[in-house]
Amino acid sequence: MTAYQRLPSASYSPVPGLSSASVHDDARALAHYDLAWIDDRGAATWDRRALPDTPEMEAAVSSFARGAMLRGLHGPVAVEDLIPGDRVMTRGGGTAQIDWIGSRSYLSAGERPMFYRVAARAFGASGPEQDVLLGSHAQILIDSPRCRPLVGGTLAFAPLSAFEDGHAVTAIVPHGEVTIYGIACAGQEAVLAGGLAVESYHPARATNRCLNRTMLADMGRLFPHTATGTGFGAPRIPYLTPTEAQMLAVSGV
Repeated sequence: MTAYQRLPSASYSPVPGLSSASVHDDARALAHYDLAWIDDRGAATWDRRALPDTPEMEAAVSSFARGAMLRGLHGPVAVEDLIPGDRVMTRGGGTAQIDWIGSRSYLSAGERPMFYRVAARAFGASGPEQDVLLGSHAQILIDSPRCRPLVGGTLAFAPLSAFEDGHAVTAIVPHGEVTIYGIACAGQEAVLAGGLAVESYHPARATNRCLNRTMLADMGRLFPHTATGTGFGAPRIPYLTPTEAQMLAVSGV
């Protein structure tokens, strides 16, 4: 199977103006998400929204822990200090504009999110340069000839969780109040967190598994900057399944 066959061929766009309530009487549990985005006037806008507490919604804001350092134009910047419109460095030396930032906070009691602490040089020359704490849904860029039989090319995004070994990549559930973050650009990007290439959120993660009118409505509310019909574009780099990523972890990437 080639990489072309593994990638969705069309760009992703939510249903403009559609709310979940218009699909059916929504009795799902809700969670509060803090959102910031570039509006149709090109200005940064902030809002807090109560949205369905679903795995797909949580995945959108579960790539970075508070304090994760991304490479800005003028040096490292913590994810919580970014604002829409900022540009960050991407793998290969380019830059990408951040169009959307989402976060979700958890109190010290109740449900706790999982994080992964990635040790310095856990992935060799691919980084990171120092320890970095990432969210449970982080996708990291793998550049290896071992990807070719799986996706038809050497590049693929893989779930970080597949590399958890208790040493180089360690799963932790921190105590106290914590906040998790996600960022999105106009398309699929590999941004640098501590020097490790991590995917900016792209809805292909969710829509590859399940795509229906309710999910499109949910995504439309989570990503207000797409209300004008602007989508994310088709992803350029395919994804490894957790099983495929675990195979690479065992054999060595």
